[in-house]
Amino acid sequence: MKSRKFIALIVLPTLIYIGFLLFYPNRDLLILWERTPPNAPALAATAALLLGYGALAWRIVQSFAGVRASRRQLLALFALVFMGGLALHIAITAMAEDDALVAIAQRTYAWKAGGYWTVGSPITNIADFIGNYAARSPTYPVHQMRHPPGLSLIFTAGSMLFNLVPGLAAQVANWFRPYSCNSLLSVNSPSGQMAGGLFGMLMEFALAMLPVIPLFALVRRLAGQKAAAWSAVFYMLMPGMGIWVAQLDRGFNLATALVLYFVERMVTERSLRHALFCGLVLSVATFASFGAAPIALIGAVYALVRLFQTAGGGFTASRLPSLLAQAALVVLGALSVWLFCWLAFGLNPITLYKAIFDSHLGIDFPFWPFVFWHPWDAITFVGVPLAVVALAGWRKAAPLTAAFLVPLAALSLMHVARGETGRVWMFFGAVACAAAAIAITQRGRNAQFALLGALSVQTLVMGAVLKPMIDIGIPPQKHESAQIPSNATLVDTRFGASGQIALLGYWFEPLKQGRESRVHLFWQRKSDAPLDASFKSFVHVAQDETDQARVAQTDSIPVGEKYPTTCWKKDEVVEDTQYFAVSPNAGAGPYPVFIGLYDPATGQRPPTFASAPSKQMYGSVLVPDKVSVQK
Repeated sequence: MKSRKFIALIVLPTLIYIGFLLFYPNRDLLILWERTPPNAPALAATAALLLGYGALAWRIVQSFAGVRASRRQLLALFALVFMGGLALHIAITAMAEDDALVAIAQRTYAWKAGGYWTVGSPITNIADFIGNYAARSPTYPVHQMRHPPGLSLIFTAGSMLFNLVPGLAAQVANWFRPYSCNSLLSVNSPSGQMAGGLFGMLMEFALAMLPVIPLFALVRRLAGQKAAAWSAVFYMLMPGMGIWVAQLDRGFNLATALVLYFVERMVTERSLRHALFCGLVLSVATFASFGAAPIALIGAVYALVRLFQTAGGGFTASRLPSLLAQAALVVLGALSVWLFCWLAFGLNPITLYKAIFDSHLGIDFPFWPFVFWHPWDAITFVGVPLAVVALAGWRKAAPLTAAFLVPLAALSLMHVARGETGRVWMFFGAVACAAAAIAITQRGRNAQFALLGALSVQTLVMGAVLKPMIDIGIPPQKHESAQIPSNATLVDTRFGASGQIALLGYWFEPLKQGRESRVHLFWQRKSDAPLDASFKSFVHVAQDETDQARVAQTDSIPVGEKYPTTCWKKDEVVEDTQYFAVSPNAGAGPYPVFIGLYDPATGQRPPTFASAPSKQMYGSVLVPDKVSVQK
């Protein structure tokens, strides 16, 4: 393919995607995430960082030649990749947030951003946690409900380590407490538990950056030092790496890079040891997330193509025993962590898989649109120009291109992955970086400039306008006290043993038979100390005052699950809008209304106090107004 055509192939799809991203007016299957204007100074700083990173990368990569690189060259490359990558990720976060470090802390603790800290940090008995994980997973936040226990244990490890150094734990915890309320746990949690979030943050960054090492080693074996250097440079420029800071999904590239490296050694050296290592990596990765299982398919496709290449187009009978032994060791390694947890703690992997996938496969998404959208979404987060070069240069990197394309197509057709998947499938990034690096190294300087520039521009634009982490919760400092409208019914009620929470008033929008409606609740924290529990608020439109049957009901963490009671400031008025569906069989009414709070961790309702004409009943408040239903 001629140079100009190849450059056009890199640049044009990237510009088309950026055009959609900037100018297409709707959020739909092409662009899922919310778009908002960036912070202008942070945008300028990120652009300057990308320019500097690209210039230094070009100079360093051009110094690589021959079979071996000097220690100085390697130090320069990895210093750029690790330090420059970290700076880029913080700068991209700052385009969306007022304070990047605070935002990273809030993303770590917020239950809606992952929730692994919420479940992992309070663990005191690891055996009990692992052994009963399948039974308890339906009660956990959405991510734990659909994943194994591995990632939660990272925060457990952090809490245990900080408990060994109480003084340091107290200092770290005091800094993090103001940013932890969206975790649903008390901001007064023990210091070791609170500080465990920092360990989780550091582990996330480590897991996100460490793949560069096995990725470099793999590409060096396949195509030499310069291609290996390009793969490391491209890895930190992937758009998903900067956008998804503080998300452990980025770390699964480590499993991909290690599996590919071990498979390469396994195939070319007929190594049984590396076959076992490959299985062990898969076992750890799937214990962290069943979503990592496709990495096994990536490794298998790569192995098949490499076997075909190294066997000269055919396999001999003498090779079969070695292949069977390698396959057996891969399987044994892949089962190792699961067998250990089953034998040691009683965690049945089949029971866990069924519990998790019963929930996951209940997500209702259409099939055919997502067959096309899933790979599109994944490619945009990996980087459009990287994916294009990886696919277009398949002759130069056939095993890697096949390992990128075939599993991506298979995942899309199997319909087991539902919802947003671009960041979840970031483990394809290591494969694309390796394939693109090999292909572009054998192209001219202009093509290399085009790929480096197009990838940098896409990363800048995506980081500037896409806000996929915008709904993780409202920090207390950003929540403004509400005004109670004149049409609200005022009440004098308290919840909690010492009356920590007051319900000040409420008003209902018209209720219509079989339609959705809303109720607006106005709460206020009265206690000096922050609340120790994250309560859900509930509203029951009951058939009668026994509250045994209802024509409508709702319960939710307040403010659309974005502002839990653990975040509330003293004396601020919190407007909590609850949505509910009215029964299609509801008569005209009128119906009594019960309003209250409960702790979802225990199911218990706090003590309730109400002044007439309200009544405290069943751990809730029977408010004075009854509501009617319209046809």
